[in-house]
Amino acid sequence: MPTKLEDIARALNVSKMTVSRAINNHPEINKETRTRILAAARKMNYRPNQFARALTTNHSYLIGIVVPDLMHSYFAEICRGVESQARPAGYQNLICNTDEDLSKETDEIEALLSRTDGLIVASASPPRRTRFYRKIIAEGGKIVLIDRLLEGLRCSAVTTDDVQVGVLATEHLIRLGHRKIGHLRGTGVSTSLKRFQGYSQALVKHKLRVHDSLVRDCGYTEADGYGAMKLWIKERNVPPAVFAANDPAAIGAIAALSDEGLRVPQDVAIIGGGNIHYADMLRVPLTTVSWSTTEMGQAAARLLLELIDGKKQPTNQQIIIPPELIVRQSCGAASAVPA
Repeated sequence: MPTKLEDIARALNVSKMTVSRAINNHPEINKETRTRILAAARKMNYRPNQFARALTTNHSYLIGIVVPDLMHSYFAEICRGVESQARPAGYQNLICNTDEDLSKETDEIEALLSRTDGLIVASASPPRRTRFYRKIIAEGGKIVLIDRLLEGLRCSAVTTDDVQVGVLATEHLIRLGHRKIGHLRGTGVSTSLKRFQGYSQALVKHKLRVHDSLVRDCGYTEADGYGAMKLWIKERNVPPAVFAANDPAAIGAIAALSDEGLRVPQDVAIIGGGNIHYADMLRVPLTTVSWSTTEMGQAAARLLLELIDGKKQPTNQQIIIPPELIVRQSCGAASAVPA
């Protein structure tokens, strides 16, 4: 038989009302008691009746997570971070993958709005295209942005310092002696624009030219990186060092170089961004710029749960998870090079 509230109450010698309030995050239940009751509920495989809870509390206890790519580990790890905060609070996640398609993103969000208490979104939208989200927030929708920013939108967000991502990658290649450094630029979202900004800043700082011929537009997938690098190779002007906007694009670029008989890092040094989980297990382990995706997801969940709870006024916080360089073989250095 399924576990009931009274079973948990009997096991812990507390009232059924106390168990119900703890599971529903009632403010009168202290943190220690709530933690003890939730732990017992998990151990006893308690499954709340979501429909009954929604009728009683006016909450669905569902969080929508809208991300552009679940093929690689990056956004999957963010989702796990969200879950690690949301689940103990009694919330479950509905995850939608948009494939970097803005129209699909819009459809998914409109479908989720009536079913969830709030949304965590990594938008495929260009940074200044905010009208859709402004309308949702004006109508009372609860949204936290993750990974990507939308300019001027009054809502909380969790990102890394994407300008610093570009600076760290480019300056590392400069320290290795490279003076001609290319960039595979991502899509038109804020992460791509800011990483390109960091790349440009690093070159200018070291009195190197930011030349259009060294920058190639690229997407965020392995196929995008492969196609962009293939074209570059065909033109016979691939630079000896390349910073790709993210790890999948870098991995695709490496595959294209290998197919054409070029070696990484001997012929072309490569750095990516994001530190996807198998990047260290490639034939040539990938140098990358890393930040905690789990911490990003956890921070976004905390911000959203505060919004849903409604006890605090929205503060439109921006939490920035700092990036760090992870040096592996693809850049041509066996270990980190001091500045």
